[in-house]
Amino acid sequence: MKNEEFNLLNRLSQDNNGQGSVELILIIGGIIVIILLVVSMYKSYLVDLGTEIDSNEMNALNGSFNEIASKFE
Repeated sequence: MKNEEFNLLNRLSQDNNGQGSVELILIIGGIIVIILLVVSMYKSYLVDLGTEIDSNEMNALNGSFNEIASKFE
């Protein structure tokens, strides 16, 4: 009985067919986790930056429209 268990464990420990795939999946999973952590940490910064850019562009556009409208008065 012990000899059969040893043979089974020995065969399982020497089977490397899926090792490359598992390593690749673990690496990709680790990269995804890191990306999600970075995005969650900088989320508020990115949202504020987008709002600031939008408001600056809108102010510039409104200024241009007011300039054009003053020429027609």
